[in-house]
Amino acid sequence: MKLRFLQWNIRYNSDFLKIAELIKVSIDGIALVQLQEVTRSHFENLKKCLSPSDSAFSLDFRAPGYHEGKNRALGVATFLFDGKIEKSRILERSLFPERTLFVEAQFSDVRIRSLNFHSLTGVGYKHGKASNFASIADFLAENKLDFFSCDANEPMVDSIEIGDVKFFDNGDNGKCAALLFGSDRIHVLDDVWRRFALSQGNHFETPPISYVINEKVKKRYDFIYSTSQYSPIGVQYLLEDSLLATSDHALVIADFEFN
Repeated sequence: MKLRFLQWNIRYNSDFLKIAELIKVSIDGIALVQLQEVTRSHFENLKKCLSPSDSAFSLDFRAPGYHEGKNRALGVATFLFDGKIEKSRILERSLFPERTLFVEAQFSDVRIRSLNFHSLTGVGYKHGKASNFASIADFLAENKLDFFSCDANEPMVDSIEIGDVKFFDNGDNGKCAALLFGSDRIHVLDDVWRRFALSQGNHFETPPISYVINEKVKKRYDFIYSTSQYSPIGVQYLLEDSLLATSDHALVIADFEFN
């Protein structure tokens, strides 16, 4: 089976028509799409535009309270094409549960378990960012997943050599981020861009850019991770197309063959 996986922080105030158009032209056959910074109106409008075979939205599990403001109105959404969601839930123990979404999906005769999450920012939440990573790490350690994807707001220093990757100090010297993304991570999933690049012999390749801070500092904050059962046959970071579509993060596309 071939699977196309899309990961994208679409930006909360983006133009949903432009977002939908880029997703539409990027879907090819069986697809799993995981989005962050999704408002209620964006979810409903994207669902109408894209006509997925199934979908799930984190704010259906944890709606914002009356006094919580727009900060708690940013959810994450998962859309399936040629598949069906059998189970879905948020991670209740995480600091912002509505920024997480686990789905168990059925594609033909293949069942896929995937986590979609949006990291907190160290600037806005300080120690909370590390605490949130720790909760997600516990979930990954306790559950067998095939994929996860996220806007991680990490790392501080990226590299194709995982031993050279460095994380921000969120009151923990970067230890909690390393549980998810470091060389000693507590799960068996791998960064698919790194795995694909190394499989092509590109041992000195520069990591792609998915986000630019203040139009100056270039970062790769957006990731797709998978188990070795899914072999990446292509990985793309579409930053320019995504900016034109009114997001501030690159759409990440990974194509897989199931082994």
